[in-house]
Amino acid sequence: MDIAGLTIAVISAVAGIAGAYFAWVPVRDRLSRRRMAHTPAPPDPAAPPATTGYDVFISYAHEDGDLVRDLAERLRRRGLNIALDEVALTPGMPLVHGVEEAIRNSSHGMLVFSPASMASGWVRNEYYLLMQRSFETGRLFIPVLVKDVDLPEFARTRFYSDLRDVSEATYDQRVTKLAEALRRTA
Repeated sequence: MDIAGLTIAVISAVAGIAGAYFAWVPVRDRLSRRRMAHTPAPPDPAAPPATTGYDVFISYAHEDGDLVRDLAERLRRRGLNIALDEVALTPGMPLVHGVEEAIRNSSHGMLVFSPASMASGWVRNEYYLLMQRSFETGRLFIPVLVKDVDLPEFARTRFYSDLRDVSEATYDQRVTKLAEALRRTA
């Protein structure tokens, strides 16, 4: 092929590409507008979390079950709807699905920290999920100390409730503060 033929071939190719591009632009814009109409707006970080089935999901180790059931009952008496794994699960339901659904349907999350919960792989997974939701949606994550432990780094960034070795009156006052914080942001 000579130079003139090559030049004409290149110009034709460029013209074809340019024509295809300019034909595509209106279609692309229509598709983009249609997609935007169906895309939900991102959540407003300043908006309060959406109301859900539970006020708070409480993550804990089963070794601390009696203590946590008492804490949950005190929160219920203050008008809160509490999700514990034993409340959210029904016989035959896969554990991971039931807990995940309870966390998803809770406005906020609380983790009861003790040596047993720190050693539990299951509680560690709940911790990661609760922290992620807190970062992404602004939902509260409240660490609750019931025994001496070193809090993980992300949990240390939160003001925690210390229920270790306190009098009954102090315990009740702290539970009231927990309830007020959860209600204020629900």
